[in-house]
Amino acid sequence: MAADGSIDRKAWARVVTDLIAQETGTPAKPGGNKSRFAELVGVTYKTVLRWTQAASDVSEESVRQVARALHISPLELLVRVGYYTDADLDAATKNKPVAIDQADPALRVILEADVPPRVQQRMIQRLHDLRAREAERQVDEVRWWIDQARGA
Repeated sequence: MAADGSIDRKAWARVVTDLIAQETGTPAKPGGNKSRFAELVGVTYKTVLRWTQAASDVSEESVRQVARALHISPLELLVRVGYYTDADLDAATKNKPVAIDQADPALRVILEADVPPRVQQRMIQRLHDLRAREAERQVDEVRWWIDQARGA
């Protein structure tokens, strides 16, 4: 598919339907809740309804708003709906260092968990915070060792 700088309405409808199910679905309602999704992304229920019915044009900013609200890559989402091509995404991300260490066991468990992307992002942030606190505790411990050594 060649990107022409517009959002493919049908692709957007499929993406939004999938995101609604991922973000708000429950065993009782696996398709999700459009009203709850609208709240999550900061739009009206009617907007979500129009999106899922491919009934209106969608702006790049709307796609970015959804991506930001759900902590997913705006570029990846824009590729999925035809605004950019995979080649555009590759060019945009080329030579950027990978921020997530896939070899990290705790991180791997988070990334493999069957939870929405925004929940994964919160878990990754909590893991980072936990590790920062642990590093501070270790520095305090080492300082205590040094103080003890000086007194000996």
